[in-house]
Amino acid sequence: MAQYFVSFYPRIPLDENVSIFEPLDDNNLGLMLRQAAGVLVPPYISPWRYHAITRLANSWFPRLDARFAYQGKIRQIDLFRRLGVRYPETHTFRDPATLVQYLQRFGAPWEYPFVLKGDKGGGGSTVYPIYRPSDISRHIVKLPAAEPLLLQKWVKHGGKDLRVVVYGTQAISYFRVGGGQFYNNVCRGSRIDHDLCPEQRRGGILATLEFCRKAFIDIAGFDLMFPDNHQPVFIEINFHFGRKGLGGRSGHQKKVEQAVKQWRANILKNGCHVADSL
Repeated sequence: MAQYFVSFYPRIPLDENVSIFEPLDDNNLGLMLRQAAGVLVPPYISPWRYHAITRLANSWFPRLDARFAYQGKIRQIDLFRRLGVRYPETHTFRDPATLVQYLQRFGAPWEYPFVLKGDKGGGGSTVYPIYRPSDISRHIVKLPAAEPLLLQKWVKHGGKDLRVVVYGTQAISYFRVGGGQFYNNVCRGSRIDHDLCPEQRRGGILATLEFCRKAFIDIAGFDLMFPDNHQPVFIEINFHFGRKGLGGRSGHQKKVEQAVKQWRANILKNGCHVADSL
């Protein structure tokens, strides 16, 4: 019987195309998914819908288990620790009140400056440099009173960090250069440089691809820093990331399509397999 692929993603049609809203209790659909060589899921899908589809599939793309299991900066630190990569020295706290109590009892865990981060928020919106004790009280009130947060030791990044975006087995990298400021986010005015420090970019790509191989991540953006000549420091995983350094939305979509083609070709070449997940 000929192998076929099913797509729930209307922007990338395959052999069989199904609406993401199609009821999964339909026996014919269930049989189609179980017999398919692979299933393409859309980039935006609820966890329950994703798990309902992938329970029926032999292989699927992209794998989103890590996105759902490691939401938030604190869980990402757990993943970094689990996979043995470098990451900033970190203290986590249940809520802002717990952090205040810790500082009152033990004082700052490192010399100033260090970094205060909320567990959620993108574009540096909940990340604050702490240069002096008064910065804690000034910024901590901006974070949700009932959500966890963390302190991290300062990483000397030289005014830049490396964004590595993984698409299946391929990756694109570029530096975000903040001109000596604390924030290197493009949305805060940093410039994008695809040519700076080629050795660091190559090393960052290799480290990130190896991380994704172990974590079963197919599409994500990673922020890395290079404080020395050793392995890069993993700062954050971005499952929803900006497109400016990727050729905009069209450039990003083209890379997703290329990754899907490669995934499909690998299955046709190597045979259908059960997809791995954390």
